[in-house]
Amino acid sequence: MEFKKRKQKFRFSSKKSARWFKKRVVVFGSGNNGKGGEEDGDGIHDTHQLDPDTQVEFCDNTIRSAKYTIFTFWFLNLFEQFRRVANFYFLIVAVVQLSLPSPPVSPFTSVFPLVFVVIVTMIKQGYEDICRHRSDREINLAPVNLVIDGKDKNSKSKDIKVGDIVLVKMNETFPADLVVLATSSPSGKGYVMTANLDGETNLKPVFATKLTKQCQSGEEISSLYGKIECESPNPNLNNFTGRIRMGVEVAALNLENLVLRGTKLRNTEYVYGCAVYTGRDTKMSKNSKITANKFSTVEKSMNKFLLFFMGLLIFEIVFSTTMKYIVGIDVQEKSDDALKHWYLGSVLEITALRANYLYLSKGRFDFQVTEDFFSYLVIYNYIIPISLYVTLEFQKFVGSLFLVWDKDLVDPVTLEGPKCNSSDLNEELGQIEVLFSDKTGTLTENIMIFKEASIRGRKYKYEELLQIVDHSDSSFTLNTEDSLFDSNGSYRDPMDESDILQFLRAIALCHTVQVGRTADQPKPEPIHAMSNRLGLPKPKLKFKTPLRIGKNKSDTKQVSQFQFIDIPLDTAVSSSGNPAVTPAATPCGQENSAFESDEIEIIYNAASPDEKALVEACLKFGVGFAGEVEADNKNYFTIDETRSGSHAKRYYEKLQVLEFDSTRKRMSVILRDVDKDEIILFTKGAESSIIPRCKDGPVLETNQHIDEYALVGLRTLAVATRQISEQEYNIFNMKLAEAAQSLESREAKIREVYDVIENEMVLLGATAVEDKLQDGVKDTLEKMSAAGILVWILTGDKKETAVNISYSCGHLQPRHRLLDLTGQTSMSIKSTMELFISKLAEPTNEDFGLIVDGQALAIILADQEYKNIFFEISMKCESVICCRMSPLQKSEVVSMVKNSKLAPTTAAIGDGGNDVAMIQEAHVGLGIMGKEGRAAVRAADFAFPKFKHLQKVVLVHGHWYYYRVSLLVQYFFYKNVACFSCQQYYAIFNSFSTQTVFDSLSLTLYNICYTSLPIFLFSLMEQNIDKARLLENPSFYRRHFRNKLLSWREFFLWFSQALWHSLVFFFGWMLFWSDLQYGGLNYTLGVNLDLVSFGTAMYASIVTLVNLRLLFQSRSWNIFLILSILGSILFYIAFTITEHSISIPVSLASTFLNYNLEGSEVSSVPLDGSTYWVYHHVLSSPGVWLFTLLLLVVAISPDVVIRIFRKHWAIILEARSTKKKRQEESKDKIFSLSFVNKGYSSEKVYIEADGNQINHSNITRL
Repeated sequence: MEFKKRKQKFRFSSKKSARWFKKRVVVFGSGNNGKGGEEDGDGIHDTHQLDPDTQVEFCDNTIRSAKYTIFTFWFLNLFEQFRRVANFYFLIVAVVQLSLPSPPVSPFTSVFPLVFVVIVTMIKQGYEDICRHRSDREINLAPVNLVIDGKDKNSKSKDIKVGDIVLVKMNETFPADLVVLATSSPSGKGYVMTANLDGETNLKPVFATKLTKQCQSGEEISSLYGKIECESPNPNLNNFTGRIRMGVEVAALNLENLVLRGTKLRNTEYVYGCAVYTGRDTKMSKNSKITANKFSTVEKSMNKFLLFFMGLLIFEIVFSTTMKYIVGIDVQEKSDDALKHWYLGSVLEITALRANYLYLSKGRFDFQVTEDFFSYLVIYNYIIPISLYVTLEFQKFVGSLFLVWDKDLVDPVTLEGPKCNSSDLNEELGQIEVLFSDKTGTLTENIMIFKEASIRGRKYKYEELLQIVDHSDSSFTLNTEDSLFDSNGSYRDPMDESDILQFLRAIALCHTVQVGRTADQPKPEPIHAMSNRLGLPKPKLKFKTPLRIGKNKSDTKQVSQFQFIDIPLDTAVSSSGNPAVTPAATPCGQENSAFESDEIEIIYNAASPDEKALVEACLKFGVGFAGEVEADNKNYFTIDETRSGSHAKRYYEKLQVLEFDSTRKRMSVILRDVDKDEIILFTKGAESSIIPRCKDGPVLETNQHIDEYALVGLRTLAVATRQISEQEYNIFNMKLAEAAQSLESREAKIREVYDVIENEMVLLGATAVEDKLQDGVKDTLEKMSAAGILVWILTGDKKETAVNISYSCGHLQPRHRLLDLTGQTSMSIKSTMELFISKLAEPTNEDFGLIVDGQALAIILADQEYKNIFFEISMKCESVICCRMSPLQKSEVVSMVKNSKLAPTTAAIGDGGNDVAMIQEAHVGLGIMGKEGRAAVRAADFAFPKFKHLQKVVLVHGHWYYYRVSLLVQYFFYKNVACFSCQQYYAIFNSFSTQTVFDSLSLTLYNICYTSLPIFLFSLMEQNIDKARLLENPSFYRRHFRNKLLSWREFFLWFSQALWHSLVFFFGWMLFWSDLQYGGLNYTLGVNLDLVSFGTAMYASIVTLVNLRLLFQSRSWNIFLILSILGSILFYIAFTITEHSISIPVSLASTFLNYNLEGSEVSSVPLDGSTYWVYHHVLSSPGVWLFTLLLLVVAISPDVVIRIFRKHWAIILEARSTKKKRQEESKDKIFSLSFVNKGYSSEKVYIEADGNQINHSNITRL
């Protein structure tokens, strides 16, 4: 009982955060395995002996992504909304207005817009949170199977606790992070698909621990007990270290023993696992953290403008309050101890904080100055548009749908379209100055095609390897002398054929590829075969294989029972071709002449397209990988060899697979050749990590061939081998087991063990694989350059490959002089960069490109001075290449440019998980829906299928987005200044008496109803330049660089126009209302139009102008914009007429409007007595109509002049610049261009005077 209580606390009681611990201990099982009462004898359950940094209390498996509950929503959401400066400002104004004893306008004018904005935002965010709650509920209530007391019991996902044994069946999703204890396979192997984590649909193997894999039922699993020691929860999906202890037995745990929440079980009947990470501690949850918010340039400018208007508002308030007590009519002068204007009341005496009215009978104390100050705040605050934020948010959301709906951005093959993950950054697409691009999978197709190979110092093309017929291997019989000749009749040395066969075997065996069958291929019946090497009892050889089997030769030797590992193919991709012959099941190294041909389709599942291309090539060359077989808990690689014209099957026992990692840059397999009983190591990887470890082989020739392959843009891998003695392997295996059980620095210790065995090798050769360029890459990069966007290529490839791909895709041009910053040391890098600075400072007509490698960048990024110099060099080059880079260096380079003095707007584009860091670091992250999963797509702000789509996304949509949003912001400030500046003018003429010239309803509906729809539609549909012109002439894009349309110059131009319009309408209508001869112009129907009519006429003119101003501003009229403008004007007229005509019953007026009409014979009263029937009188005056038309013409005339002047002034300046440039250039000018691509030497390239036509007549090949 004591143990059970302790165990429950040990597992469940606390929800303390795991971030305070270095590791955790998980107890599982309930049996004692025959130990009886000695449960603490091995220390498994003794928590007092544990390190204090060890976590023994854990959170539950509840997943919560929602931000609110039904109770906290109202408070937290309001708190978050009023954390925004604008909302908090308008809240203060509303409170002030409600607090004033006699507010100048109805509090409704401030409260209603604020409430409207807050409610709309609450509805939007509340709906989003409801969706999150639904998603959480679906996950938390998902059914799961828990193993309790040997029985499978149904439960819910949220009820899983750390230490529980969970049963997961085929095609089910793992509900937590589990350590695999057992699978349906006796070997403990299973397969999972991790598409939910990294987007990869290929299957990945997982393995049960060797201490528990023999359990095949819930009863056996329940009888186990032990503990798992593992690292503290972390977001690293590619690493897991731990160990499992059962009694005195201990086994190491690594990533192959862990299945993560969100993965699916495939091709495995069931898996038993122990929950080690649950709920928020799972690796998937750790990777669900929201990254830092990105703010667009437009939003930053808008905030600056907001601060300007707040300063202007404070100035107007202080000015008006001061002027009231300086020149206001309430401040009277005494004349002979008598009041000059006695009928206005007593004298107002001003003190620092208050005003004191002195009456003849008694005095009254009052804070009049404070009240006046806040009254002016209420009157003038409308100059800041509250609806701007809501309009902008909806505009960005709806505008992003136009990108998603663009059919030109849909891939016709996959039918995938663009995605927008962050509509807040739409306009940033129009501000990109530096573009960082990955190479593999982004510029290239990530479809690998085997092109050539260097074998023992001799180059072979793909076609040559297909033509060779090999009879040189000792296991083959030489039947004819014709076997020494290929199909072209060329003689082939038998030793060359032996080298080729060894090379192909290395490629066919050194990989992690899986073999599967197609869905329409039935599993054949078991086939019996005999072997002469294994020395095991007579078996039945059972193959589950896609290969069609012929008849075997008779054989009397014995073979162990094998079972082929069947791989599901629901996500597999078929290879592009069939083998020339069909392998049949035969003994090791034996021939089989009875085989079928041209009817087989082998399917390979590979995590890397490079591996898939190499294994498929070997299949076509007659050395086909046929999968893994199992015999007595041992795994064997099988290859089918058909190069001799007959078929032979070979088996290699798999001893170890040394997985690829970015530090070693290679992978290896250690196998035992069943025929020869020899242990062999095959290794492949980057030549920089393979060749220095070789003691023999054609090193010089292979290096030369690799360089030649790189020059034509091929991806290369070096291949090597070595034989290992039994003693050497046993020592290696023992050291590897020790390193694997280490909980600290496990990866480093394992690498040290790997380094020992991966040494003293024999170099076999190298492979050359082509990664094809995507369609339209060259045209896209050239247009990016023409648009003024500096393109950086960031890649992990070697220098020669990167340079050649850069030339191939038009990134580097033959005219570029390449500045090489690779291979630098800390001693030489500064002098080299200073030399480049001096070259770039020289007056020259040359264009430069820059190449730098990861080694040099490591030095540069560590020193601020070096970073500044490097940035200065790169900004003066048209193209930059960074090669041999790690993912971290990619993000550091982006950060360096992003945070430099010039602070250019950056964008990063990539397709793989290694590009996520730089995508998230850049101002704008762009993802390509490539073949390396969906990690980049999920991390990006925008994603699309192909790199060529970048043209339209940036040059068209980006240009339109920025133009539309910029004008939306400028227009909102413009229309408020044009309207509400009249309040300031009016204060001058009303003795600063805190009176408003507009009625309360007009103040409320101006931004919400009368002027909102046209600008919203304008910001969605405006096309200042049509799509075809933007794509044909990318230079249009650079017109808006550096946030030009929201510069202070543009802002004050709009501000000046708004002031002009307000002055025209205020003083124009003042003139109309002036006391002219014959009673002035404001005489209609025998009644003079009063003050309210003055404000109404002025307001109607302003509403008409600001709406028509959009029609004047638009470069592409459309029916929606025109109808919205006319509709807004007509809506104002109709609504105002209606509102000025409404009268209500006396009973309602007495109840809601505090009218005292008792005893009155009136049955109804106007809703607003000051505006009742006013607009009817205004519209009935012909003079008002004519004068409105006149004022509209006068107000808009400067806008027309400015627009014409700016348009032609730009043309004049461009013509002057072109003329001056041509005068400086000579008609015929020859200059030297050096480049190192395609085998060209340094030549003279003739360029015509206009700089467009190049004569290549004197270019010669080396």
